[in-house]
Amino acid sequence: MKKTVKRLLVLLLAVSMTMVAPVRADAKTITDTTQVAILYPKSSPTYGDKQLVQYTKKVKAQSVKSSKKSVAAVSVGKDSGSKEYAIYVVPKKTGTTTVTYKLGKDKHKLKVIVRKYVNPFKKITINGKNITSKFNKTNVCNLSYKQYKGKKVTITYKKKGNWKIMHADYFTKSDKLIKCHGTILPGDKKTIKITKKNSKLYFWIPDTMDKYEPAEECTILFK
Repeated sequence: MKKTVKRLLVLLLAVSMTMVAPVRADAKTITDTTQVAILYPKSSPTYGDKQLVQYTKKVKAQSVKSSKKSVAAVSVGKDSGSKEYAIYVVPKKTGTTTVTYKLGKDKHKLKVIVRKYVNPFKKITINGKNITSKFNKTNVCNLSYKQYKGKKVTITYKKKGNWKIMHADYFTKSDKLIKCHGTILPGDKKTIKITKKNSKLYFWIPDTMDKYEPAEECTILFK
């Protein structure tokens, strides 16, 4: 009788341990949302710059690879603004590459399409001067700092197609924020005072009707 009770207790203990044992989740393969990177002209100061394509937040991605290095090189690091980990690409030529990486046990696939820069402005003026053509071949318009030093300038624009200016900021040469202008819509007039040599007015301009929502980055540089 004692042996039977002992065996029953051992069996119950084994069953209870099985019930409380942690369930091991199988590794998954996750397909991320397709992203677009912009290939800027070699004449642009932003040519060869890293472009953020995916946040991984507090976890640093491992085993990061680009399937076509000739289209885009890939790297990982922390975003200076959010201080979160992210995946970056440097566009090399137009085309498509698949970025693969691991977060914990899970494998991720991220399709990145590299497209050429296009001028998103139908018209853009500074103090009434039309500078639209300055953005036809490159995303940076160089203006004389001496001409605008200490002056307030007013920026107006008309968008081209589905492009829409979402955000504008005024920075120093070293990318220190002087003033955040926030959202700018067609018809808005934004006025800023030019206070630093080599300062820049930066625009982030997405195409809201494109399913991938690509965004151009354009800059007025006061040299």
